[in-house]
Amino acid sequence: MFYSPAQQANRRKLVVFGISFLLLAVAGLVYSYSRPAMYRSQARVQINPGALQVEAAVSTGGTQGANASRSLMSELQVLTSRPLVQAVYDKLPAEQKQIATGLGQDPVAVLQTGLQADVAQGTDMVEIASLGANAGLAAAVVNGLIADYTQQLNQSYAQSATSSLAQINDEVAQLTLKVQGKRRQMEDFRIRHNIVSLEREENDILGRVKGQTEALNKAQEKLALTEGKLRAMTDSASAGRPTAAPLRANATLDNLEQRASAGREELSELNRAYTPEYLAMDPRARAVRNRLAELDRQIATQRQSSGQTVQTDQSAGLADAREEVSAARDTVARLAQQASGNRGTLQQFASRFNEFKTMREELSPLESLLRDATQRKARQEAGEAARRPSVRLVEPAFAPRDPWSPQYTRDAAIVLGAALLLALLTVGVIEFFNRTDAAPTMVLAQAHSPAPNHANPYGIATGYDALALGNQVNGTPRLPRHSPSQIPLAVEHTPGMPLLPTQLAPRELLQEEIAALLANATPQAALFAHLLLRGVSAAEAVALQPNDVNIDARSVHLAGVSARDLPLDDVLEGLVLTHLAALGEGACLLQSAGQVSGAIAGSGVGPSASARLDQLITELLYAAHDAGIDQPTEITPDALRHTYAAFLARQGIRLADLARAMGALKPEQAALYSGFAPPGQRLSLEQVDRLVAGVMASGRVLHGQSVA
Repeated sequence: MFYSPAQQANRRKLVVFGISFLLLAVAGLVYSYSRPAMYRSQARVQINPGALQVEAAVSTGGTQGANASRSLMSELQVLTSRPLVQAVYDKLPAEQKQIATGLGQDPVAVLQTGLQADVAQGTDMVEIASLGANAGLAAAVVNGLIADYTQQLNQSYAQSATSSLAQINDEVAQLTLKVQGKRRQMEDFRIRHNIVSLEREENDILGRVKGQTEALNKAQEKLALTEGKLRAMTDSASAGRPTAAPLRANATLDNLEQRASAGREELSELNRAYTPEYLAMDPRARAVRNRLAELDRQIATQRQSSGQTVQTDQSAGLADAREEVSAARDTVARLAQQASGNRGTLQQFASRFNEFKTMREELSPLESLLRDATQRKARQEAGEAARRPSVRLVEPAFAPRDPWSPQYTRDAAIVLGAALLLALLTVGVIEFFNRTDAAPTMVLAQAHSPAPNHANPYGIATGYDALALGNQVNGTPRLPRHSPSQIPLAVEHTPGMPLLPTQLAPRELLQEEIAALLANATPQAALFAHLLLRGVSAAEAVALQPNDVNIDARSVHLAGVSARDLPLDDVLEGLVLTHLAALGEGACLLQSAGQVSGAIAGSGVGPSASARLDQLITELLYAAHDAGIDQPTEITPDALRHTYAAFLARQGIRLADLARAMGALKPEQAALYSGFAPPGQRLSLEQVDRLVAGVMASGRVLHGQSVA
């Protein structure tokens, strides 16, 4: 069997890709599934580590007991410690212990390494997990760890609570003995030295001395006052002046003076209210004046008699003052003598009293310590339940059925994906070193035409033949740069013959390429390209006669197996009318003037159809080359017709309506264009745009030229 270079290159790529992918995938999967499965069993517990009684200083002096919470993080270290894991290992059943023994020389270290304890942020909820090769062993380790930790935590608290209570009881007992001894010592000292209390006034000696001192001070003050008074009275009597104030008040004189003052005020009011003439005649005013005169006379008489009395009183006052001074001096002398006699006793008592106060001050801190210790003891006994730790099992551990790691399915998918990428990379590297530079583009004449048969009665070059011819230059395969699909397409071939693997979908042209092609084509090639870009096959286009064009109905009738009418748009109508004007009667529509003059009258399509099709294909190649289109040998009738079919299919046209526009479709063609359709509702032929954008652009250019 013959294989072209392109087929050989594709086979090489497929072999390299398959071998690379298979080797990489097998190696990765073997490594992935050869890893031992690890099972993770976890449990959730709520741990309250409890509190401890600690000493705390207070502002009033001394200390008091306070509850200090234990650190939960410290308990997690204890939870995963080796002694606890060792205890769990020793209590394992014989079967699981045998499994643990097979983990290594130090199974306890292996079990400890697989343990993990994490606390939820801001809570006392702890998640304990064990990772190991045996699911049952992992669950047993976690559950046994929780049980042993709970037992150990309760025992530790019981021991610490008993020790703390014994310590505080011993402290209270010792402080009680010290306080009682100090109190007995103070009581003996107080009784021995007759100290009633710490209040100075309540002690007899201090009270008596204090009273004597106060009495002496008062007597001295009284002596000073009486001496000053005597001195003043003596000086006044020597100078002949009366005393500053009578010793005894004269009530009669005071009464007369008050009445005289009231009368003067009344007379003054009358003087302000009335004139002197009126007052001279007013009996009331005369009565007030007479009363004032009588009162003045009585006041003078009373003052005269009072003056004699004052002199008598001053003599008596001097005698009394001398007696008071003498009595005060005697009192001061007596009190001073008594105070001098008690001074020694007072000093001795004051010394003992200060010593008693010192002893009392020494007792106060001991009493404060005893009081604090007693309170701490009572608080510790009352708050024992609040400080007790607790472990509440929220979710026990169970033996997992699926391994936690490795995740075989995920790793297998990663291995396959990596193998696919590496295989593609390997193909790219190998093809890079086996790359052959493309030969210059050459236009080759078609050497022969296929023999006519019942499927191709006119011997027209099929799409596969044209594509194979254009894609081989000097034996080097050239794939189309703009081909959107590599899906096998059944172009015209012998019925019953299997499809060749090299039959690929023709090239799909871009809008710019279509416009450039039509702009550089001859009128005959442009009309041929326009017909192909409206779904007409090459055989149908070559077989068209001028009478197949109905200008009045604006349609072109296509005869044959897929008979149908092609609507004439403005662009196609202008091209057809221009071309028909240059043709004679009996000529084919796609026929040049030279071909018309040399044709046999009435021969129709006949034997000249193949020659005319070759000429049209050659002119398309000329136009593609002149337009600067990349890979011009790929511009074939099938490429133009495929471009139009793909244009309709991508708009979502129904395949039945696509067959109305294109003619009957092969199953492979229908499958190809079905894949081009976008998702959504399918449209009819009347609902889609039937003109390619490149055709419309060329039509605008043609109209612009015609106007010019």
